[in-house]
Amino acid sequence: MNLTMPMKKLISRFLTLTAATVTITALIGCASGTPVSGFVFSDVQGPVNATGALRGNLHGEACAASYLSLIALGDASISAAAKAGGVNQISHVDHTWTNVLGLYAQYCTHVWGSKGGPSPSSMPMKVPSPSAPVQVPAPAPTPAAAPTSL
Repeated sequence: MNLTMPMKKLISRFLTLTAATVTITALIGCASGTPVSGFVFSDVQGPVNATGALRGNLHGEACAASYLSLIALGDASISAAAKAGGVNQISHVDHTWTNVLGLYAQYCTHVWGSKGGPSPSSMPMKVPSPSAPVQVPAPAPTPAAAPTSL
């Protein structure tokens, strides 16, 4: 196949742009899991949920990690973190996220609480929906005033 010089340049530019796009996508998109993610390095914390329970002195942690954005292992669930810390009554849950160039990423769930209450495996934790509409009861109707004669 005989290609002209402008066609060779066009193909070369296309291949270079495609390779750059694939590389950037792999480094940024595959190892992101939080609303805030740095391209080179991330080390952030954030809330997950809070309950009405008093803050306990027990803390449990459960983590999952990703290697080279190819392999991900671990159990970062709330129940695994509660079990690791011996927490039966959860007061609040946070998470931490670390990412280094997409080569290594770690997501950890942190659970705080106390021993009181049911065990975490016997009762599922229900996370309230932030967009659930609030039902406000309508006011009771007032009786109509009887007409008065003059």
